[in-house]
Amino acid sequence: MVKIISVRQPWAWLIVAGHKDIENRKWRTSYRGRLLIHASQAMEPDDFPMQREWIETCGIVIPEDLPRGAIVGSVNLTEVYSDGRDENLLDIYDGKGSPWFEGPYGFEMADAVQFHQPIPYRGSLGIREASDANLTGDLFESNEDALAFNEYLLTK
Repeated sequence: MVKIISVRQPWAWLIVAGHKDIENRKWRTSYRGRLLIHASQAMEPDDFPMQREWIETCGIVIPEDLPRGAIVGSVNLTEVYSDGRDENLLDIYDGKGSPWFEGPYGFEMADAVQFHQPIPYRGSLGIREASDANLTGDLFESNEDALAFNEYLLTK
């Protein structure tokens, strides 16, 4: 079963568009692998002003009408870093700095895929199974298409 995580906009868009390679969390996970990105309903326009300034400096233009309350893409969760407080994890500052990292934990994300059509979906906290029966129906026209996509996710 595919896993899913909710992320506020514009960070969800930045992740699936391939711009943001670290998602910050207050908790860590042992999960590694494919992860659907759900854009939560909540949106904080003044989140992380230093990152917003860096986004503008890089010339990244965030779309004005970002989807919320929907699955917007997928990534591969490859590593979890620490800000140095957690001895069991790699320290993000040990040769792998990222302008996106704020800590205490940073989920490294790669192989971003942005969906052409957002899929309405109810979010919740943490990394969880995307087991809603409506998910397959919303994503695919047939069970064969759903199975093909599942195979695709397993190869990434």
